[in-house]
Amino acid sequence: MADRVDALFSRLADRPALAGLAVALFALVLMLPGFTSLPVTDRDEARFAQASRQMAESGDVVDIRLGEGPRYKKPVGIYWLQAAAVRLTGEAREIWVYRLPSLVSAVAAAILTYLLALQLMGGRVALAAGLLMASTLMLGAEARIAKTDAALLATILAALLPLARLHMTGALRRWWPFWAALGASMLIKGPIGIMVVGLTVVALSALRREVRWLAPLRPLRGLALFAVIVLPWYVAITLRAGSGFWEEALLNDFLSKIGEGQESHGAPPGAYLLAVWLTFWPAAILLPRGVVFAWTRRSDPAVLFCLAWLVPSWIVFELTATKLLHYVLPLYPALAILTAAGWLALDRRPGKALSVGAALILALGGAAIFAPLGFTIWLGGWPGLLWVLGALVTFAGAVLVWRQFRAGHHAATLAAFGVLTIGFALSFYGSLSRFAPLWPSEAMAEMVTAMPCPEPEIVTVGYAEASLIFRSDRWPVFSDAQGAAALVDAADCAILFVDSRYQLAVEAALADPLPEPSGEFAGFSMGPGENVTIRAYRFVRDE
Repeated sequence: MADRVDALFSRLADRPALAGLAVALFALVLMLPGFTSLPVTDRDEARFAQASRQMAESGDVVDIRLGEGPRYKKPVGIYWLQAAAVRLTGEAREIWVYRLPSLVSAVAAAILTYLLALQLMGGRVALAAGLLMASTLMLGAEARIAKTDAALLATILAALLPLARLHMTGALRRWWPFWAALGASMLIKGPIGIMVVGLTVVALSALRREVRWLAPLRPLRGLALFAVIVLPWYVAITLRAGSGFWEEALLNDFLSKIGEGQESHGAPPGAYLLAVWLTFWPAAILLPRGVVFAWTRRSDPAVLFCLAWLVPSWIVFELTATKLLHYVLPLYPALAILTAAGWLALDRRPGKALSVGAALILALGGAAIFAPLGFTIWLGGWPGLLWVLGALVTFAGAVLVWRQFRAGHHAATLAAFGVLTIGFALSFYGSLSRFAPLWPSEAMAEMVTAMPCPEPEIVTVGYAEASLIFRSDRWPVFSDAQGAAALVDAADCAILFVDSRYQLAVEAALADPLPEPSGEFAGFSMGPGENVTIRAYRFVRDE
């Protein structure tokens, strides 16, 4: 059986168009479970989606607004993409519409990983690298979240592809895709893409001891094209907002993350090296082979390209004070390529040390599917039959991976990865939306819908997550106890949500006793990362 899988794998690898299509379809199958069913998540996704909805509704493609205030933490690129998705679908209320740019970008990232590896190491490694990248836990998560990181990854890979061709062949048919991709990355997330690609260029030039190899990129023309892509919006937002955009985006968001951990996201150097064994899962099972391969073949031009891409930026991310798991995502395709090459180059069965490591990593990621089970039981729920089905497929996939890995069957191990990751996607993402205790804003939105008036005043005390804004037809008012008391007293129809921690303060602020609660939610709020109990109170004149 393993020989048949290997033969099929080789035939597919020899046909680039079919191999690229296979990578794209595999990525899509993995990323669709939960894509439309997952409610809007706090905090970043809800803020991005709400700002994009306002842009689509207003038609203002220069300014970025969240409510009445500006949202200048990131450039405009992702808002353009999400607003375009709204215009194309004609649907502004469904969160999956705002996730479409992330899904398309994640699938594109898997294809671009394949194309990069094809340029560097040939068909078999390319097919394996594309499949491994598509299966990674981190890319799957970013495909389902309406924010910048999947789109940023796609633009970085699009810039690295012509650079890899130039490095390997010394020639380049077109210079402009490199600069266009850099310009797009600058509009998506500012200088991050330029940093990753720039450090790759600097490292390669140092290793090659020359810079003349970059001449086919036509730097003067390229910089002019980059300026044409980037400057119009940056000039327009500066004229519109003055220094406000630069103070928020550059000083308060970008530079402050370098010196100190923002929003409790600080971690010491080495944190990403520890996290990669889970975030790169299940490809992390084969990652030790990639490390060995990179060291033993470090003088090979293709390996040098991957190391120049991977090492300098990884060091920068490790030294940056603020650490979020997705920051190193632009480096994962390099890991996927080296891992695929290392695994396919193994000409014997894995040794004891490699097998023990693989077993631990396999168990680490596999255990993640039991997190929803424990979490929902803890909160008094049950994940449902979809989770059970996915967990069984995941378990079967894990057994297949272990057996094929121990036997040293290259292609069969990759095929078993497919079973494992499909099961994981079903059990984790496919059933996550069913875990009602995780979604306070969904429960609160249903309570608003049950009000006797069509657009009641929505007032909250102690709960201020953007997901409630996205789920509401009328902008909620996040207030303190005294402000809430004044608002509900003046309103003809209002619903007041009170976090239990603020119950006594609200009761003291109101002139009359609180009515009986019309609803209650007890669960977990992902934004602050804490348990919440929220009670709803109706205030309707003449009811």
